[in-house]
Amino acid sequence: MFRDFPELKPSKGKFRVIGIDRFETPGNGHWIVEDFDSCEEAIKKAREMTRNASKDASHPSMATVFYAYDENGTYLGGDIDAPI
Repeated sequence: MFRDFPELKPSKGKFRVIGIDRFETPGNGHWIVEDFDSCEEAIKKAREMTRNASKDASHPSMATVFYAYDENGTYLGGDIDAPI
């Protein structure tokens, strides 16, 4: 992910939650939500925000999603249907 969007990369040792609007054109539909000191905090926040966004959507596939990433761009979580 950060290869394509280096501006989204968190500082060393941090974990970042990113919001993603699935219906925007690539490069325009994402934004930084917050950085966290722990992986667990970031995943918890991403899932919470995704869950809340899906409640307001007309269909779950229409919802904005929030994903947590580490400093290397590795996806850590955020899907609400994934095991906790």
